[in-house]
Amino acid sequence: MTRYRFHLLVASLLACASVRGLSQFKADLVNLDGVAAPCVGIGPAGAPAVKVCSEMVQKQGFIRVGDVGASGLTIGATAKDDGVIVAIATDSPAAHAGLQVGDVIVAVAEKPVKPTPGTMAAKAVFGKRGETLHLKLRRGGSDLDVSLVRDAQNAPPGPKSPNMFFVVRSVISWRGQFIPCMGAGPLAIPAIDMCSNRFKPYGFVKTGEFGSTGFQLDLARQDKALVTTVDPASAGAKAGIQPGDEIVAVEGQPLTASTGEAAKQMLFGKAGDKFRVTVHRGQSDQTVELLLAASPKS
Repeated sequence: MTRYRFHLLVASLLACASVRGLSQFKADLVNLDGVAAPCVGIGPAGAPAVKVCSEMVQKQGFIRVGDVGASGLTIGATAKDDGVIVAIATDSPAAHAGLQVGDVIVAVAEKPVKPTPGTMAAKAVFGKRGETLHLKLRRGGSDLDVSLVRDAQNAPPGPKSPNMFFVVRSVISWRGQFIPCMGAGPLAIPAIDMCSNRFKPYGFVKTGEFGSTGFQLDLARQDKALVTTVDPASAGAKAGIQPGDEIVAVEGQPLTASTGEAAKQMLFGKAGDKFRVTVHRGQSDQTVELLLAASPKS
């Protein structure tokens, strides 16, 4: 899993950050996509700031790095090894569960590992209001190129400031996962802006810039990314998108995703979490229970 390092900057005395001798407090958290968010506090109120930040971020699906569970699996994510178990650590949960090198992971908790085309499309079309989006559609056997400008839309409700001392401005991902960018003191707003900008390249947008295409996709269908409904007068409707259209490419890129990376994401959890994992071995499928263990200390 690739980890992105960011500064989710939270400090009660940010103005004193350059003063030597001040205590610094930090909690490292990570989410299922491998996005790392360290909560940092500086000065006398640094510890409470980190505690508040950590609690809010954990509510959004992040886990403290020290609490992340290990399966002992190494899962391939490219070419012929995509989704295949390529290595198993000795005396690991995967070894105890009876998993074997060469097994192909097909489901976790009875959910297929392979992302659906609709899910891939939903991720690809997500973004800011006012930006132009280029799509290739398939309709009646013919391909159509369309462009639309995302409409403004209110984002779902996000995390709120726990008290008057903290300023919170959230960013949101295509999954609907929030990261509460926080700050306190005279440099709160610059800290929040820095946090927002750091997450931007990885698909997060400010909630105040949340955009909408105006169409909905069938996220369950396994064979194609199918448009199910189009809101009247929306950006999608104005672009001529119709229910039944199939999205085949976004910004010139076909809809693709790694089964192996999806499997790693679905096995993300705390030490002690249990997962039912179904693998294809030989000519049949087998399901085992996998209990995540504490990660080995480096």
